[in-house]
Amino acid sequence: MINILLLVLLAEILTAAGQIFLKTAANDLESHDLKRIGAHVNFLLDVFSKPALWTGFAFMSLGLVAWLFALAQGDLSLVFSLGSSQYVIILFLAHFILGEKIDRMKVLGTFLVVLGITFIAMSH
Repeated sequence: MINILLLVLLAEILTAAGQIFLKTAANDLESHDLKRIGAHVNFLLDVFSKPALWTGFAFMSLGLVAWLFALAQGDLSLVFSLGSSQYVIILFLAHFILGEKIDRMKVLGTFLVVLGITFIAMSH
């Protein structure tokens, strides 16, 4: 059980870090008028020129590998439920790295997710 928990936690941390990098890349995108012909190509060139995008892909790929190891060792119902811990990780990373606000509703929602994860984990 501990091995699965650690693998899922590793997978979720890597994936959450990837999401932070993707958000950083998205924040750096220039405004594109996608109604113009040819603007889609410029948009894609802008997107794929962002180093944060590629870093995000790398972290998410590593997270996928860790996720597959966890799936290979545990029940899907347990692994998938533990994967919900990403909500908690993202909440704090978005606050501390991106400066996003944490309000009462986000804390309550995150608490309910943790409570649900705890109930499911206790059933295994």
